[in-house]
Amino acid sequence: MNQFSLKAKLFFGPQAVEHLSSLACTNVLVVTDGFLQESGMVSKMTQYLPSGAHVSVYSNVRPDPSQELVDAGVEMIFGVKPDVVIAFGGGSCIDATKAILYFAGQKGLAHPYFLAIPTTAGTGSEVTNFAVITRGDTKVALIDDALAPDGALLDASFTRSVPPKITADTGMDVLTHALEAYVSNQATTFTDALAVKALRVVFEDLPVVFHDGDAMRARGRMAEASCVAGIAFTNAGLGINHSLAHALGGRFHVAHGRLNAILLPYVMRFHMADSKYREPYDRCARELGMADAEDLLRHVIDLRAELGVEDRLADLGSIDAGAFEEHVGDMAEAALGDRCTPTNPRPVSRQDLVNLYRDAYNG
Repeated sequence: MNQFSLKAKLFFGPQAVEHLSSLACTNVLVVTDGFLQESGMVSKMTQYLPSGAHVSVYSNVRPDPSQELVDAGVEMIFGVKPDVVIAFGGGSCIDATKAILYFAGQKGLAHPYFLAIPTTAGTGSEVTNFAVITRGDTKVALIDDALAPDGALLDASFTRSVPPKITADTGMDVLTHALEAYVSNQATTFTDALAVKALRVVFEDLPVVFHDGDAMRARGRMAEASCVAGIAFTNAGLGINHSLAHALGGRFHVAHGRLNAILLPYVMRFHMADSKYREPYDRCARELGMADAEDLLRHVIDLRAELGVEDRLADLGSIDAGAFEEHVGDMAEAALGDRCTPTNPRPVSRQDLVNLYRDAYNG
Protein backbone atom coordinates (compact mmCIF):
# COMPACT_ATOMS: atom_id res chain seq x y z
CA MET A 1 0.00 0.00 0.00
CA ASN A 2 1.20 3.50 -0.85
CA GLN A 3 0.36 6.71 0.95
CA PHE A 4 0.88 10.44 0.45
CA SER A 5 0.84 13.08 3.16
CA LEU A 6 1.69 16.71 3.86
CA LYS A 7 1.77 17.94 7.44
CA ALA A 8 2.75 21.58 6.90
CA LYS A 9 0.18 24.20 5.95
CA LEU A 10 1.66 26.41 3.22
CA PHE A 11 1.55 30.21 3.09
CA PHE A 12 2.91 31.65 -0.15
CA GLY A 13 2.50 34.28 -2.81
CA PRO A 14 2.41 38.09 -2.55
CA GLN A 15 2.47 39.37 1.05
CA ALA A 16 2.74 35.88 2.49
CA VAL A 17 4.84 37.33 5.32
CA GLU A 18 1.74 39.04 6.69
CA HIS A 19 0.61 35.63 7.94
CA LEU A 20 2.95 36.22 10.88
CA SER A 21 0.62 38.88 12.26
CA SER A 22 -2.13 36.29 12.67
CA LEU A 23 -0.10 33.94 14.85
CA ALA A 24 -1.48 33.42 18.33
CA CYS A 25 1.75 33.80 20.24
CA THR A 26 3.21 35.48 23.29
CA ASN A 27 6.67 33.90 23.43
CA VAL A 28 8.55 33.26 20.17
CA LEU A 29 11.92 31.60 19.61
CA VAL A 30 13.64 32.28 16.27
CA VAL A 31 16.38 29.84 15.24
CA THR A 32 18.69 31.37 12.65
CA ASP A 33 22.33 32.06 11.78
CA GLY A 34 24.62 34.94 12.66
CA PHE A 35 24.53 36.57 9.25
CA LEU A 36 20.74 36.81 9.12
CA GLN A 37 20.70 38.19 12.66
CA GLU A 38 23.46 40.77 12.11
CA SER A 39 22.20 41.86 8.68
CA GLY A 40 18.81 42.85 10.05
CA MET A 41 16.91 40.15 8.15
CA VAL A 42 15.60 38.64 11.37
CA SER A 43 14.25 42.01 12.49
CA LYS A 44 12.71 42.52 9.05
CA MET A 45 10.81 39.29 9.55
CA THR A 46 9.86 39.61 13.23
CA GLN A 47 8.35 43.08 12.74
CA TYR A 48 5.29 41.30 11.31
CA LEU A 49 4.68 39.34 14.51
CA PRO A 50 1.91 40.50 16.87
CA SER A 51 3.06 43.56 18.82
CA GLY A 52 2.79 41.88 22.21
CA ALA A 53 4.96 38.88 21.33
CA HIS A 54 8.31 38.50 23.13
CA VAL A 55 11.02 37.31 20.74
CA SER A 56 14.16 35.36 21.68
CA VAL A 57 16.79 34.52 19.06
CA TYR A 58 19.15 31.54 18.87
CA SER A 59 21.60 32.59 16.13
CA ASN A 60 24.39 30.04 16.54
CA VAL A 61 23.49 27.87 13.55
CA ARG A 62 26.36 27.03 11.21
CA PRO A 63 26.45 25.01 7.98
CA ASP A 64 26.21 21.27 8.66
CA PRO A 65 24.80 21.82 12.17
CA SER A 66 26.56 19.72 14.78
CA GLN A 67 25.04 17.66 17.56
CA GLU A 68 26.69 20.06 20.02
CA LEU A 69 24.95 23.04 18.38
CA VAL A 70 21.64 21.18 18.60
CA ASP A 71 22.22 20.29 22.26
CA ALA A 72 22.86 23.97 23.08
CA GLY A 73 19.61 24.81 21.30
CA VAL A 74 17.76 22.21 23.36
CA GLU A 75 19.07 23.82 26.53
CA MET A 76 17.94 27.24 25.32
CA ILE A 77 14.46 26.14 24.31
CA PHE A 78 13.81 24.75 27.80
CA GLY A 79 14.79 28.15 29.18
CA VAL A 80 12.58 30.10 26.76
CA LYS A 81 9.57 27.71 26.71
CA PRO A 82 8.16 29.26 23.50
CA ASP A 83 4.65 28.78 22.21
CA VAL A 84 5.91 29.41 18.65
CA VAL A 85 9.28 28.43 17.14
CA ILE A 86 10.32 29.95 13.81
CA ALA A 87 13.16 28.45 11.78
CA PHE A 88 14.46 31.33 9.65
CA GLY A 89 17.22 30.60 7.16
CA GLY A 90 18.51 27.98 4.79
CA GLY A 91 18.41 24.23 5.15
CA SER A 92 20.93 24.19 8.00
CA CYS A 93 18.75 26.52 10.10
CA ILE A 94 15.59 24.55 9.44
CA ASP A 95 17.29 21.17 10.02
CA ALA A 96 18.85 22.45 13.27
CA THR A 97 15.43 23.64 14.46
CA LYS A 98 13.88 20.28 13.64
CA ALA A 99 16.57 18.47 15.58
CA ILE A 100 16.29 20.85 18.55
CA LEU A 101 12.53 20.31 18.76
CA TYR A 102 12.90 16.56 18.22
CA PHE A 103 15.41 16.04 21.03
CA ALA A 104 13.65 18.54 23.30
CA GLY A 105 10.43 16.60 22.77
CA GLN A 106 12.18 13.40 23.81
CA LYS A 107 13.06 15.20 27.05
CA GLY A 108 9.45 16.19 27.70
CA LEU A 109 9.03 19.62 26.08
CA ALA A 110 5.46 20.26 24.93
CA HIS A 111 5.53 20.75 21.17
CA PRO A 112 5.14 24.44 20.22
CA TYR A 113 3.77 25.59 16.87
CA PHE A 114 6.67 25.21 14.43
CA LEU A 115 6.86 27.55 11.41
CA ALA A 116 9.66 27.33 8.85
CA ILE A 117 10.61 30.32 6.70
CA PRO A 118 13.30 29.43 4.14
CA THR A 119 15.70 32.11 2.91
CA THR A 120 17.14 29.92 0.15
CA ALA A 121 15.38 27.99 -2.61
CA GLY A 122 16.99 24.62 -2.23
CA THR A 123 16.44 22.12 0.53
CA GLY A 124 12.66 21.92 0.77
CA SER A 125 13.27 21.31 4.48
CA GLU A 126 10.30 23.53 5.32
CA VAL A 127 7.91 20.69 4.42
CA THR A 128 9.92 17.51 4.99
CA ASN A 129 10.14 14.99 7.81
CA PHE A 130 13.88 14.83 7.19
CA ALA A 131 16.84 16.58 8.83
CA VAL A 132 20.62 16.15 8.64
CA ILE A 133 22.97 16.88 11.52
CA THR A 134 26.69 16.21 11.93
CA ARG A 135 28.23 13.99 14.58
CA GLY A 136 32.00 14.18 14.32
CA ASP A 137 32.84 13.54 10.66
CA THR A 138 29.54 11.79 9.99
CA LYS A 139 26.34 13.31 8.67
CA VAL A 140 23.34 11.65 10.27
CA ALA A 141 19.94 11.72 8.60
CA LEU A 142 16.97 11.93 10.96
CA ILE A 143 13.68 10.79 9.43
CA ASP A 144 10.52 11.01 11.53
CA ASP A 145 7.09 12.53 10.95
CA ALA A 146 7.59 14.48 14.20
CA LEU A 147 10.30 16.53 12.46
CA ALA A 148 7.95 18.10 9.89
CA PRO A 149 7.03 21.76 10.53
CA ASP A 150 3.42 22.69 11.21
CA GLY A 151 3.59 25.56 8.73
CA ALA A 152 5.84 26.83 5.94
CA LEU A 153 5.95 30.46 4.81
CA LEU A 154 7.41 31.10 1.35
CA ASP A 155 8.30 34.73 0.66
CA ALA A 156 10.75 35.25 -2.20
CA SER A 157 11.88 38.61 -0.82
CA PHE A 158 13.86 36.75 1.84
CA THR A 159 15.93 35.04 -0.89
CA ARG A 160 16.86 38.26 -2.73
CA SER A 161 20.26 38.63 -1.04
CA VAL A 162 21.46 35.10 -1.83
CA PRO A 163 24.67 35.29 -3.95
CA PRO A 164 24.89 33.50 -7.33
CA LYS A 165 27.05 30.60 -6.11
CA ILE A 166 24.64 29.71 -3.32
CA THR A 167 21.72 30.20 -5.71
CA ALA A 168 23.38 27.64 -7.99
CA ASP A 169 24.10 25.17 -5.19
CA THR A 170 20.63 25.33 -3.67
CA GLY A 171 18.93 25.27 -7.05
CA MET A 172 20.80 22.14 -8.11
CA ASP A 173 19.76 20.60 -4.80
CA VAL A 174 16.13 21.18 -5.85
CA LEU A 175 16.82 19.45 -9.16
CA THR A 176 18.45 16.49 -7.39
CA HIS A 177 15.56 16.18 -4.92
CA ALA A 178 13.03 16.14 -7.74
CA LEU A 179 14.92 13.72 -9.97
CA GLU A 180 15.73 11.29 -7.16
CA ALA A 181 12.09 11.36 -6.01
CA TYR A 182 10.95 10.60 -9.58
CA VAL A 183 13.21 7.56 -10.05
CA SER A 184 12.82 6.31 -6.44
CA ASN A 185 11.58 2.77 -5.91
CA GLN A 186 8.80 4.30 -3.79
CA ALA A 187 7.64 6.84 -6.39
CA THR A 188 3.91 7.18 -7.07
CA THR A 189 1.72 9.03 -9.53
CA PHE A 190 1.43 11.88 -7.03
CA THR A 191 5.14 12.25 -6.33
CA ASP A 192 5.92 11.98 -10.06
CA ALA A 193 3.61 14.90 -10.83
CA LEU A 194 5.26 17.08 -8.20
CA ALA A 195 8.77 16.09 -9.26
CA VAL A 196 8.12 16.90 -12.92
CA LYS A 197 6.69 20.31 -12.03
CA ALA A 198 9.73 21.11 -9.90
CA LEU A 199 12.11 20.00 -12.66
CA ARG A 200 10.37 22.17 -15.25
CA VAL A 201 10.72 25.22 -13.02
CA VAL A 202 14.38 24.54 -12.26
CA PHE A 203 15.37 24.15 -15.90
CA GLU A 204 13.50 27.35 -16.80
CA ASP A 205 14.05 29.63 -13.80
CA LEU A 206 17.30 28.65 -12.12
CA PRO A 207 19.47 30.17 -14.90
CA VAL A 208 17.37 33.36 -14.67
CA VAL A 209 17.92 33.90 -10.93
CA PHE A 210 21.57 32.86 -11.20
CA HIS A 211 22.23 35.64 -13.72
CA ASP A 212 19.82 38.19 -12.19
CA GLY A 213 19.24 38.07 -8.45
CA ASP A 214 16.49 40.69 -8.71
CA ALA A 215 14.33 38.54 -11.01
CA MET A 216 11.70 38.18 -8.31
CA ARG A 217 9.10 36.26 -10.32
CA ALA A 218 11.70 33.58 -11.04
CA ARG A 219 12.85 33.68 -7.42
CA GLY A 220 9.29 33.08 -6.28
CA ARG A 221 8.91 30.16 -8.68
CA MET A 222 12.18 28.63 -7.44
CA ALA A 223 11.06 28.98 -3.81
CA GLU A 224 7.85 27.15 -4.66
CA ALA A 225 9.71 24.52 -6.73
CA SER A 226 11.98 23.81 -3.77
CA CYS A 227 8.94 23.24 -1.59
CA VAL A 228 7.23 21.08 -4.23
CA ALA A 229 10.34 18.91 -4.59
CA GLY A 230 10.49 18.62 -0.80
CA ILE A 231 6.92 17.29 -0.72
CA ALA A 232 7.82 14.81 -3.46
CA PHE A 233 10.87 13.36 -1.74
CA THR A 234 9.24 13.30 1.70
CA ASN A 235 6.74 10.86 0.21
CA ALA A 236 8.98 9.00 -2.26
CA GLY A 237 12.41 9.12 -0.64
CA LEU A 238 15.74 9.97 -2.23
CA GLY A 239 18.67 7.86 -3.39
CA ILE A 240 22.41 7.33 -3.47
CA ASN A 241 23.16 10.78 -4.88
CA HIS A 242 22.23 12.14 -1.46
CA SER A 243 23.82 9.23 0.39
CA LEU A 244 27.15 9.87 -1.35
CA ALA A 245 26.88 13.63 -0.76
CA HIS A 246 26.09 13.17 2.94
CA ALA A 247 29.14 10.97 3.58
CA LEU A 248 31.46 13.10 1.46
CA GLY A 249 30.21 16.38 2.93
CA GLY A 250 30.59 15.09 6.48
CA ARG A 251 34.22 14.23 5.80
CA PHE A 252 35.36 17.16 3.66
CA HIS A 253 32.82 19.90 4.52
CA VAL A 254 31.85 20.95 0.99
CA ALA A 255 28.43 22.56 0.37
CA HIS A 256 25.78 19.87 0.07
CA GLY A 257 24.13 21.31 -3.04
CA ARG A 258 27.45 21.57 -4.88
CA LEU A 259 28.27 17.95 -4.10
CA ASN A 260 24.85 16.84 -5.34
CA ALA A 261 25.39 18.81 -8.56
CA ILE A 262 28.81 17.28 -9.23
CA LEU A 263 27.72 13.74 -8.39
CA LEU A 264 24.42 13.76 -10.29
CA PRO A 265 25.62 12.94 -13.86
CA TYR A 266 27.77 10.07 -12.53
CA VAL A 267 24.85 8.62 -10.57
CA MET A 268 22.53 9.01 -13.56
CA ARG A 269 24.99 7.17 -15.82
CA PHE A 270 25.29 4.37 -13.25
CA HIS A 271 21.54 3.84 -13.24
CA MET A 272 21.11 4.31 -16.98
CA ALA A 273 23.69 1.59 -17.73
CA ASP A 274 20.98 -0.98 -16.96
CA SER A 275 17.86 -0.73 -19.13
CA LYS A 276 15.61 -1.62 -16.17
CA TYR A 277 16.81 1.42 -14.22
CA ARG A 278 17.11 3.66 -17.26
CA GLU A 279 13.35 3.43 -17.85
CA PRO A 280 12.23 6.03 -15.26
CA TYR A 281 14.79 8.51 -16.66
CA ASP A 282 13.38 7.95 -20.15
CA ARG A 283 9.87 8.45 -18.82
CA CYS A 284 10.83 11.60 -16.92
CA ALA A 285 12.55 13.00 -20.01
CA ARG A 286 9.43 12.50 -22.11
CA GLU A 287 7.27 14.25 -19.50
CA LEU A 288 9.67 17.20 -19.69
CA GLY A 289 9.45 17.31 -23.50
CA MET A 290 12.89 15.80 -24.00
CA ALA A 291 13.77 12.88 -26.26
CA ASP A 292 15.11 10.31 -23.79
CA ALA A 293 17.32 9.73 -20.77
CA GLU A 294 20.45 10.82 -22.65
CA ASP A 295 18.77 14.10 -23.54
CA LEU A 296 17.84 14.61 -19.88
CA LEU A 297 21.43 13.92 -18.86
CA ARG A 298 22.66 16.49 -21.40
CA HIS A 299 20.25 19.09 -19.99
CA VAL A 300 21.57 18.42 -16.47
CA ILE A 301 25.20 18.74 -17.61
CA ASP A 302 24.48 21.90 -19.63
CA LEU A 303 22.67 23.53 -16.70
CA ARG A 304 25.49 22.60 -14.36
CA ALA A 305 28.01 24.20 -16.74
CA GLU A 306 25.96 27.40 -17.06
CA LEU A 307 25.96 27.70 -13.28
CA GLY A 308 29.73 27.31 -13.06
CA VAL A 309 29.60 23.98 -11.24
CA GLU A 310 32.74 21.84 -11.43
CA ASP A 311 32.74 18.69 -13.59
CA ARG A 312 34.48 16.51 -11.02
CA LEU A 313 35.30 16.48 -7.33
CA ALA A 314 39.01 17.01 -7.98
CA ASP A 315 38.21 20.38 -9.55
CA LEU A 316 36.91 21.72 -6.22
CA GLY A 317 40.49 22.12 -5.06
CA SER A 318 39.55 21.41 -1.45
CA ILE A 319 39.62 17.60 -1.46
CA ASP A 320 43.17 16.28 -1.42
CA ALA A 321 43.61 13.20 -3.61
CA GLY A 322 45.48 11.28 -0.92
CA ALA A 323 42.95 12.05 1.78
CA PHE A 324 40.12 11.20 -0.58
CA GLU A 325 41.58 7.78 -1.37
CA GLU A 326 42.33 7.18 2.31
CA HIS A 327 38.70 7.72 3.27
CA VAL A 328 36.85 6.51 0.16
CA GLY A 329 36.09 3.09 1.64
CA ASP A 330 34.73 4.51 4.89
CA MET A 331 32.65 7.06 2.98
CA ALA A 332 31.20 4.32 0.79
CA GLU A 333 30.34 2.30 3.90
CA ALA A 334 28.60 5.32 5.42
CA ALA A 335 26.72 5.99 2.18
CA LEU A 336 25.61 2.36 2.00
CA GLY A 337 24.06 2.70 5.46
CA ASP A 338 22.56 6.13 4.81
CA ARG A 339 18.79 6.53 5.26
CA CYS A 340 18.46 7.60 1.61
CA THR A 341 19.93 4.41 0.13
CA PRO A 342 16.95 2.03 0.59
CA THR A 343 14.77 4.05 -1.82
CA ASN A 344 17.44 4.16 -4.54
CA PRO A 345 16.05 2.63 -7.75
CA ARG A 346 18.99 0.25 -8.24
CA PRO A 347 20.45 -2.01 -5.54
CA VAL A 348 24.05 -1.06 -4.77
CA SER A 349 27.08 -2.59 -3.12
CA ARG A 350 29.86 -0.92 -1.18
CA GLN A 351 32.11 -1.40 -4.22
CA ASP A 352 29.55 0.30 -6.49
CA LEU A 353 29.72 3.35 -4.24
CA VAL A 354 33.52 3.29 -4.10
CA ASN A 355 33.56 3.20 -7.92
CA LEU A 356 31.10 6.09 -8.14
CA TYR A 357 33.21 8.17 -5.76
CA ARG A 358 36.33 7.51 -7.80
CA ASP A 359 34.57 8.26 -11.09
CA ALA A 360 33.25 11.53 -9.71
CA TYR A 361 36.66 12.48 -8.35
CA ASN A 362 38.67 11.71 -11.47
CA GLY A 363 36.05 12.46 -14.13
